[in-house]
Amino acid sequence: MHILTNPLRVIFFFYLFFLYYSYVRPVDPTVSSVAAVVSDNTVHFVAFFILGALAQLANNKSNDFVFGISLALITSIFIEFVHFFIPFRDFQIIEGVFNVLGCLSAIYLINYYRKNYG
Repeated sequence: MHILTNPLRVIFFFYLFFLYYSYVRPVDPTVSSVAAVVSDNTVHFVAFFILGALAQLANNKSNDFVFGISLALITSIFIEFVHFFIPFRDFQIIEGVFNVLGCLSAIYLINYYRKNYG
C-alpha cells in the first residue's frame, strides 16, 4: 500500500514532523505559562500519547506493538539528544521517560481495544 493511500499515515507523518519541529524551536512564553500550570511532563505525555495512537491507527497490522515501542524510543531519544546541543532547550531524562510512557500507553490502549472490541 502506498503511503498516501491511507489518510491516517499522512496525519501520522505530519504529526511526527510537527513534534520534531516543535521540540527544537525556542519555547514561546505562552507555552511556558501553560506548562507552569499544567506540568511540563504532562505536556510531554499527551504529545507522545497522540503520537502512539496515530502510529497504531495508521499501521493496521496486528503485530505492530514492536513498531510502536521502537518509534517511541527512537523519537524520544532523538529529541532529548538534540536538546542536549540546543542552547535554549534542556536535556532532561524525565521528559524522555514521559515521552515513552505516553506513547506506550496509547499503543497498549489501542491494542487492548482491537483485541477485545475490534
